[in-house]
Amino acid sequence: MAETASDAGPVPAQHLNIAEIEMRRYEARLGVWKVVLGTMVIGIAGVLIPGAVNFSTLLFENWRKEDEFRLAQRTAHQQYIKDFFDTAINQDIELRIRFANYFANLSGDDQRQSWTVYLKDIKDQRQEKRKLINELEGQLVALKRLPEGQSDVAEIDRVVRELNWSYSEIGYVPLDRSLVSVIAGKKERLYLETAAVVTRLAALQQPIDVESADYGRFWTLYRKDLIGIESRNVAAKMIATGAVLQDLVTSKAQPSEELKTLSAELGALIRDELSGVSIAQPSRAQTAN
Repeated sequence: MAETASDAGPVPAQHLNIAEIEMRRYEARLGVWKVVLGTMVIGIAGVLIPGAVNFSTLLFENWRKEDEFRLAQRTAHQQYIKDFFDTAINQDIELRIRFANYFANLSGDDQRQSWTVYLKDIKDQRQEKRKLINELEGQLVALKRLPEGQSDVAEIDRVVRELNWSYSEIGYVPLDRSLVSVIAGKKERLYLETAAVVTRLAALQQPIDVESADYGRFWTLYRKDLIGIESRNVAAKMIATGAVLQDLVTSKAQPSEELKTLSAELGALIRDELSGVSIAQPSRAQTAN
């Protein structure tokens, strides 16, 4: 029967020394690895932890600076708008459109959408005003086509006034033309009224009453309203018409053929000037001389 290890007796001394040496070597290697790994872990931790702290600090600092920048940008934006407040509420739509377009392109993302919507609203308003101007100009054309003596001076005045408002709001000043002229609006109204008054006086079938409304209005136009507005040619016709009227009132006679001729000539002259044929400058004093 074979012998077992326990039966073989004690292990030789040299064998115990080799095993112990191997164990010591293993323990030494393990100790070295512990030192190496421990040093590596401590080194990595020493690098990562401060790095993580620094990264977190930089991240929060960056967020803080971004918030401060957005706040400063918003504050500057509001101050900038405040500086341009007069432009923002200006009656001229074209000026407000340029103003809104400027901020719609240069504002930050949080403001750009609002300015874009505002810009669209103003452009829609401008389109509506242009449509209104076209309608009013059509009304003015129809009113001016009425025969002499049938023109509604008050209605013409209203249409011209609304056109002036609309022109001012969209920043549009039309060229001097036969139908509509903002600058000549008052002149046109007074010219049409003058022609109508003289036509009615010349058409009377009885002596002229000095207390009548048309006779009084003629002299108000002559002495006040037309001064500085009428052309030299119209002023000459008004002087001649006034002289004939005074003679008729003095003689208590009915309107003469001379007055009717002057009325027709004055009406033709006024129509020519309103259509742009005559643009002579007013000078009642020079005409009288």
